[in-house]
Amino acid sequence: MKNCYRELGHMFGPDFVGKSFAIAFVLEGLMITFLTQPSRPSHPFMTVMTIAMYTLSSLLFPFTRAGWEAFKDLFASDTILVIPSIIWMILAFLVSAILWQGSIFLGPIAIWYLFGRHQY
Repeated sequence: MKNCYRELGHMFGPDFVGKSFAIAFVLEGLMITFLTQPSRPSHPFMTVMTIAMYTLSSLLFPFTRAGWEAFKDLFASDTILVIPSIIWMILAFLVSAILWQGSIFLGPIAIWYLFGRHQY
């Protein structure tokens, strides 16, 4: 039981949450930059709703990432992968982008999973 508390404390520590929010808001900024290009006209309501959805994704991203880390630890606990660092950085960015895009759907599932894992 103590191990579970230590893991959850580590996952939601200030360093983890700060990095997660930084990644999320960088991705949101990139998407908003692409969305609001002058050569791409769109209805203002759709722009506002899209930005609201991106913000919600950014707010749920730390929970999604914590769920991903817990899931990854469950299946590949102490596995060491030896790959070139540039490939690792590209893969890390792609995983973060996929988690951010799916965080509206994966965030509640991750919260449920982490809450259930914390309870028992």
